[in-house]
Amino acid sequence: MKTKEAVVSIIVPVYKVEKYIRQCVDSLLAQTYRNIEVILVDDGSPDNCGAICDEYAAKDSRVKVIHQQNGGVSVARQTGIDHATGEYSIHADPDDWVELNMIEELVAKAVANNADMVICDFYRESKSDRIHVCQNPGNDLSASAVLRKILSQQLHGSCWNKLVNRSRIEGIGFTPEDLCILEDELYNIRILARKIKVSYLPKALYHYRIDNENSLCNTISDKSFKLKVKAVSEIESFCLANVAGIAFFDFIPIKRNVLFDALRTKRYEVLRELYPEQKEAMINSGTPYRLLAPVSSCIALALRGYPALAYTLYDWNMRLINYLQQIKRFVKR
Repeated sequence: MKTKEAVVSIIVPVYKVEKYIRQCVDSLLAQTYRNIEVILVDDGSPDNCGAICDEYAAKDSRVKVIHQQNGGVSVARQTGIDHATGEYSIHADPDDWVELNMIEELVAKAVANNADMVICDFYRESKSDRIHVCQNPGNDLSASAVLRKILSQQLHGSCWNKLVNRSRIEGIGFTPEDLCILEDELYNIRILARKIKVSYLPKALYHYRIDNENSLCNTISDKSFKLKVKAVSEIESFCLANVAGIAFFDFIPIKRNVLFDALRTKRYEVLRELYPEQKEAMINSGTPYRLLAPVSSCIALALRGYPALAYTLYDWNMRLINYLQQIKRFVKR
């Protein structure tokens, strides 16, 4: 089914991705759904990205390029939203790419179900592997249920696998501006708090690259770690003020994720100091130690006062996982 009435705005924040940007934009412009505008926000990229963006704009009138001083991904995403004119919008990261029928499928689902947001599956891509990540939210597709599943880390909080009706996001922005981690999760939670209608498309249509060495998701500096802590605080504050029935226990999964970053980067002192009000709950909810799935058990062990041992178990698990992946690739040959 081709639904060509609505314009779809595709927002791409661009920064230091000249190695990948062409694959991303090529996949967007080759969409079977033609009624799109691709908004490339050059966020002061120091490489050749700005020129590449201009090159695409010169060739295809559906491409809009905005050059601005570097302000971070939240500022770039907001710039894209401010310049969007489509009935629907979706984001794409510049080091990723999409299936050629992605927009057609998402718009058709939105129109058929009169949905304000359509969520699809995606692939986790690396040089050695491709994994289909199912986003099935279950039978309850209410906005509040989907919001809680994002909080619990059962659903990915990204913007790039979610088509949204722009009329339902008026007044919602990417703030605070300095957030460069979990900014999309906070944004989607704000949208879902409006009790929108959500639909789910059980197809993997987006390719999420996980091995870009320049990606902020792959770097845990002191600055990025502090921004992640800030983002979780912003999410918690917003939910407690705007989402009925939210309790402190609902934030344990996302806070455990922060503590896991502290553990795997040996920030032991920070790990001990963060979230004291939920420490006991995290210890009690820590699953028994399991090979290849050590997160909650390692965090519980660290919070009991054994962070070095917890890190050793985590490190041993990662080595085992890498070894098993090597065996898997060898067998495939």
